[in-house]
Amino acid sequence: MRDDRRRDYERKKWLQVAGHFGMGAVFGAVFAGIVLFQNYFGLSTVIATSEAPTLVRVVFVVGVSGSFAFLAAITGFLFLVHED
Repeated sequence: MRDDRRRDYERKKWLQVAGHFGMGAVFGAVFAGIVLFQNYFGLSTVIATSEAPTLVRVVFVVGVSGSFAFLAAITGFLFLVHED
C-alpha cells in the first residue's frame, strides 16, 4: 500500500511539472506571436525578406515556445522540490 501511495504522489508531481511545461509553451507561443505581429525589433521585416518566410516564422515560434516551456518546467520542478 505504501508503494501505491508513493506512486500516486510522484504521478501527481510529474503531472504538475507537465502542466508547467504546457503553460510555458502557450505563453512562449503568444509572446512570439506578439513579437512577430507587432514587428518589434524589426524582426518580422527581416523574416519577410528571407527565402522561406513561413518556415522561418514557424521555427521562430516553435523555438521560443520550446524555450519558455523548458524553463517553466524547470522552474515548476524546483518549486515542487522546494515544497517538500
